[in-house]
Amino acid sequence: MTEGRNGVGHSTWPASLDEDDQVVAAFVRQARADGAPHHLGRYDHGVYEFAVGRLDDPSRHPLYRGVEEQLAFAMSALDGELSEARTGRLIRMVVHAERGALYAVSVTPRNYVLGIVFGRASAPAGGPPLSLARVALVREADRATCRLADVLRDQIGLPPQNPGGWDTFDEVLAEPERPLPGLVRRERDGALVGRLEDALHPVGLVYLAYCRDGVLLESADLIEHEQVARGRSARVPAMAVRAFYDRLAEDLGGHARQLAQTSAQAVPGRVLRIVLDVEQGAVYHYRLSPTEYLVGVAVHQAHVCQADEVLGDLVQALFAESRA
Repeated sequence: MTEGRNGVGHSTWPASLDEDDQVVAAFVRQARADGAPHHLGRYDHGVYEFAVGRLDDPSRHPLYRGVEEQLAFAMSALDGELSEARTGRLIRMVVHAERGALYAVSVTPRNYVLGIVFGRASAPAGGPPLSLARVALVREADRATCRLADVLRDQIGLPPQNPGGWDTFDEVLAEPERPLPGLVRRERDGALVGRLEDALHPVGLVYLAYCRDGVLLESADLIEHEQVARGRSARVPAMAVRAFYDRLAEDLGGHARQLAQTSAQAVPGRVLRIVLDVEQGAVYHYRLSPTEYLVGVAVHQAHVCQADEVLGDLVQALFAESRA
């Protein structure tokens, strides 16, 4: 008998897990739902408590547990690093690779739902590029993980945090006023800055940067836009906010390499996209080449997924143009 086989369509680790417990039952229901990650784990204040999954080879659970523990550690570390932005705690992380994705979603501080989904999550070799934020396999598993976190919060009397912005996914962003008030552009050869500017929106992407070898080369932002400034303390000057995101953009190259090392232990292929979703917005990292990447920032939680799609569409267009 397969280890931990408790009913149709899922396994549990440990095998003796009490499925009548309301927390365990919530994990089991989600694991059996369409589109759910293949492996879901619960991590609470440094302790990996249990996992539920639908694995072709359940003997690989110890490997996936180790990867998810590393993901939880990275989540806690990045939470501290992002705190300087004053946009709330890190509540969701997505590490999107060519053949799957890893997820960490916060229930309460240092209490995480962890997940892994397997399958093609990028364009096939020689095929047209994809907008990564729209890949159905990764998106559905992402939403399922976020739903589970909301269920667990409800069990302890806490409201949802809208991780991923999925609760407001259907909201359409109106075209902003152009030229954009408060726009700041910085460029060297100007090859990309115009494209970055076109993707900005005062309630969508408010900061975009192009980096090579961990050095910021071009950027465009709306940090001085009145609608963006309204969301932060008047004591925090735009210059300080921009300087923080500039440092973060350069540092994300190193963080991406570390997360790629973690991801590679469980999910084949290069890491193409990383999302660091805080209580008020998100930070996005999109790989362009082994040395180049784009960083985006949104500061409205209701539009985190829309901002991700805009950046994903931009990267898709850049790849398509490079092949033309």
